[in-house]
Amino acid sequence: MSDIYRGLGLAATVVLLAGCGGSENSLGGSGETGGNSEIQRQVVDAKSYSQATYLNLNTGATMQMTADEAQGRTDWHLSFKRDTVQVNGGATGTGSVAGAVATSQDKFYDAAGEPNFNLLVNATASSEEEALLAEYPAPGSRDWISDAITNNFGNDWYSYNPNGGIMNANSDNGWLLRSAEGNSYARMRMTEMDFPTRTGEGIKSFTVAFDVQVPDTTTFTQSATFTGFIGPEGGELCFDFDADSTANCETSAHWDVKLGFAGRDIYLRSNSGTSGKGNGGVFGPFKWDDLAVYTSATIAPGSGEDITGRYAADTTSGVFNASSWYAYDQAGGHLLRPNFRVYLIDTDTNDAQAPVYAVQIVGYYGDDTVSGQPIVRWTNASLTAAE
Repeated sequence: MSDIYRGLGLAATVVLLAGCGGSENSLGGSGETGGNSEIQRQVVDAKSYSQATYLNLNTGATMQMTADEAQGRTDWHLSFKRDTVQVNGGATGTGSVAGAVATSQDKFYDAAGEPNFNLLVNATASSEEEALLAEYPAPGSRDWISDAITNNFGNDWYSYNPNGGIMNANSDNGWLLRSAEGNSYARMRMTEMDFPTRTGEGIKSFTVAFDVQVPDTTTFTQSATFTGFIGPEGGELCFDFDADSTANCETSAHWDVKLGFAGRDIYLRSNSGTSGKGNGGVFGPFKWDDLAVYTSATIAPGSGEDITGRYAADTTSGVFNASSWYAYDQAGGHLLRPNFRVYLIDTDTNDAQAPVYAVQIVGYYGDDTVSGQPIVRWTNASLTAAE
């Protein structure tokens, strides 16, 4: 954000967007605007487990569409699916939305980071409105977070030499990978990569080696090798280790691992979770010397333990993942209690005049006590010079 003062003095022309029926309590209900005309409010119907609802902070409108449809649109800023909140930027959408934490409301947590439910139970939207309306230092450029796809590959599969700007394979680490079909596995590591990041040549070459455990077996019996290059314009390459061949990332359902780069971002992904529609997953990283003694991707050496439950699907991380908007109160009735954190949402990081909003989620049970209905309120952020 180039203009750190663009949130100062912005006056909101606001219409309250949802009825205020019900009684005020710490889980939501009426009173989230306190009669303040500068605060917008919306109860978002996020009850679906399969399809998100999308919110435009400028207009207050909500929209329902498929994830594929949402990817190509910039007329939404936040998406809600049950208790998951994402922004339209980075891996989640084609927008340029980013978020930052304005205040983490540490008063509701102890020194170990555990929630203090004695305080949270008594907190209300009214008591925490001051946090929403407060002035905050403008986040630095590195504090703004767009959503990103994360998995157990992380950055451990390559090494970077800052002197020459060269990325090479880190063959000291390895992983276990489950296929898109979910019935075969592989042991894998990056053995070679030549990516001079400063010369504009792209990834000149790479090699990923696999030991494959075919369906209905318990040991590695085959091998596969993923090789190729990605030109200076960037792009993605996908590989099916069962077939020992590349696959079309867009049209094939059978790719198991994807290598790509765009701009300064480079990544490995599995065909799972937010990265694909397959049943893949990643277990690791392991030091290669330790993984080399594995003869199976489903049975641990020595102990004979079944490790099929250790594989994790790719997920999306962002500001709402890094700093959750709720605390789970198991003893108090298995409830999601809002912690009244305030998030700053930059609606377009490429436009210095685009609105920046202070956003607070003050409930999960709507006005009718039914779960899956986040109560969101927001206002134009007041930002001061960064400290």
